[in-house]
Amino acid sequence: MDSARLERILAMFRDRGGRVTTPRRAIITGLLESGSHVTADELTATVQTAHPDVHTSTIYRCLASLEDLGVVDHVHLGHGRAVYHLSDETHQHLVCESCGTVVEVPDTVFTGLAKGIQKQFGFMVQPRHFAISGRCRSCTA
Repeated sequence: MDSARLERILAMFRDRGGRVTTPRRAIITGLLESGSHVTADELTATVQTAHPDVHTSTIYRCLASLEDLGVVDHVHLGHGRAVYHLSDETHQHLVCESCGTVVEVPDTVFTGLAKGIQKQFGFMVQPRHFAISGRCRSCTA
C-alpha cells in the first residue's frame, strides 16, 4: 500500500472538515489496497477482516460521509451494484457490454461533451457518476 498516498488523502479529508476515525481510515486503506473499484460489500469484508468490530452500517455511513467530502466517488458500471474508488486520482469509465472490461480514461475525454451539453441545454453533467457502455477493442475485433 502507498502510505504517502494514504497520508495525502487523510490530509485532504481533514482539510475539508472531516475527522479521521478508525473506520474511515480502514475504509480508505481498504480502497487503496483493492487497487480497483469495489462494491460496498467487498469493502465491508476487507474492513471487517482487519477490524471485526466495525459494523456494516458504520461502513455505509462512512462511505456516504467520505463521498460528501469528496474523498470517495461511487459509479455505476452497468447494471450491477455501485462501486467505490478514491477520488484523488480522477478518471471516467468505459464499460464493455460484451465482456465487462472497465477502461479508465482521463477526465478530459468528456470535457467537450460536457461543455456542449451545458451550452446547448443549460445542463451541467457530472460524468463521474456514470459509465459509458459500448464494446471494447477486443470485442469489436
